[in-house]
Amino acid sequence: MEDFVIHFVIRSMTIKDTVRDAMRDTTKEEVVEMVLSTLLVVGVLAVAVTMPNAVQLFKYFGPKTPNEQWRIRRSVSRLEKSGLLGKKLVRGQEYFVLTPTGKKRAMRYRLKAMTIKRQKKWDGLWRIVMFDIPEDKRPARRAIGYAIQKLGCLQYQKSVFITPYPCAEEIDFAGECFGVRKHIRIITAKDVEDINNIKKHFNL
Repeated sequence: MEDFVIHFVIRSMTIKDTVRDAMRDTTKEEVVEMVLSTLLVVGVLAVAVTMPNAVQLFKYFGPKTPNEQWRIRRSVSRLEKSGLLGKKLVRGQEYFVLTPTGKKRAMRYRLKAMTIKRQKKWDGLWRIVMFDIPEDKRPARRAIGYAIQKLGCLQYQKSVFITPYPCAEEIDFAGECFGVRKHIRIITAKDVEDINNIKKHFNL
């Protein structure tokens, strides 16, 4: 993507309700996570959100107290100073956008909260996730293996994981997070060895 003006269909009420509930008891790092994660979804926030009477940011976050509003404004300012947010002129108006570093951090936050969804009725297929990541990307190799397990896959062999549920979207996102998507393959199979133990692991 050439810029971070991300065009998503935004369900504002869902975002607002979720983040408002989370604001009740949050640490500074959690506020940072919410700001970056929200920007990953909505794409841009008007620079005016840092002004005392701004409402544009709060329509997504929904905090009600002046203290909560102050915490978010302060977090946005700190994120800009730390290089995680930048400014971009869009149709004559200045907006905050994620910098490449900020986007990477936001994606890691989102990945941390992701899980592969369980099907209501299993379709009987297995998804085998394999990767062969070059030695010069060793940190990414370790990280992607951990991330795939955390998503809900079972390690089948070295650098091979398995899940009974569709996972392409989650694996694509994880691969993009660490810049190794092209080194990952997903195979769908009807039969696999050691099936009884695998079914037991997934409570099938």
